[in-house]
Amino acid sequence: VLLVIFVGGILALNFWSSPYPVIEFFDAEPEFLAPGQSSVLSWSVVGASLVQIDQDIGQVTLKGSRSVSPYEDTIYRLTAINGSRNRSVELKVRVS
Repeated sequence: VLLVIFVGGILALNFWSSPYPVIEFFDAEPEFLAPGQSSVLSWSVVGASLVQIDQDIGQVTLKGSRSVSPYEDTIYRLTAINGSRNRSVELKVRVS
């Protein structure tokens, strides 16, 4: 939410942001693989002090990508943390 106040010729801007981090996106390309192929996970997070992806990937930057080569259907969970508040999202890469 953006609040603009104009008083006596002075423009004041205030920005209230959510204390919860925002996961803008978490995608896999391609999402469907043949055995031995790779997929690229990509993500963008705002307002987090820590971002992690499970499946032995670990801590990552707020925006980035990582190549993965699962040998079976695998669910990846991205968790964004800001203090005691966090958000998570999952995606599944399928191998057939």
